Amino acid sequence: MTLACCRAAIAAMPAESEVIVVDDGSTDGTCEVLRAEVPEVQIVRLDRNQRFAAAANAGVAVANGAIILLLNSDTRIDREAPAKLLAAFADDAKLGVAGAQLIDSDGTPQWSGGPQPTLLWMVVMVSGIAHALPRRKRTRGGDVGWVSGAAMAFRREAWIDAGPLNETYHFYAQDLELCVRARANGWHVRVIEDAKVVHDGGATLRRARHVAELPHDPSLLWLDLLAWGRAHYGRAWAWSARALMFAAASLRILGRTLRELLLRGEARRSSRSTTRVYAAALRQLFVEREQSPGQGLGREA
Repeated sequence: MTLACCRAAIAAMPAESEVIVVDDGSTDGTCEVLRAEVPEVQIVRLDRNQRFAAAANAGVAVANGAIILLLNSDTRIDREAPAKLLAAFADDAKLGVAGAQLIDSDGTPQWSGGPQPTLLWMVVMVSGIAHALPRRKRTRGGDVGWVSGAAMAFRREAWIDAGPLNETYHFYAQDLELCVRARANGWHVRVIEDAKVVHDGGATLRRARHVAELPHDPSLLWLDLLAWGRAHYGRAWAWSARALMFAAASLRILGRTLRELLLRGEARRSSRSTTRVYAAALRQLFVEREQSPGQGLGREA
């Protein structure tokens, strides 16, 4: 995946661009392959796996550009996307963070940004019905509360104002927090819908857990969003959110379990495997307490 991501980036980026890969303590020979196949790529090697935020911060620290684009290793950027992103920044001096439009390999749009999470938003997300709801229209040419860190560009000035990414979260919510901080400092946050990036979301999760249908890890996602909400809205809000999220997740698991009674063979086995992942996330939601990552982070407005 990383090699494909690098090749796509090299082919798409302007000639003067630098492509930086942060190797997060890999042990599978990734560095050696990249040095052999794409020697023009600059590699920043971390001695151990420090997770996404730390790796992204390390890459940004050595980058020289005025506009910086973060890409997950499971993405492939379209050849026209960098030009579309750069044009958006040139057209709006207050555009601080711009997300690409993430798509599946068949061109189906993915969620690439959205409104700032509220209590209702959290419950709907955990319940599993979010995918059935109509997308909210964006305002002011695509402005949103947050954009996905899978393909997120930003001005260096906005990064100085709102960064770096918070390294205390498990895996998610760093992009959300950065966008909220940027908006609080007067920057616009926007999805650039004609800047396309293919995103094989959840590829690492599927390999690790052998779960076919999940694009994210609910155990980490739910806790990180709850931790962000506690820091942003307060402890009382977090207690209410935890209780409602627990109820919504329980109903989701019950619905899946009942539906599986009608399934047979591989379809049932695959569904049960996914249901077990949600059940594990539900247990984590119940036992996780005030020490969740993100607690006490007060820079959000």
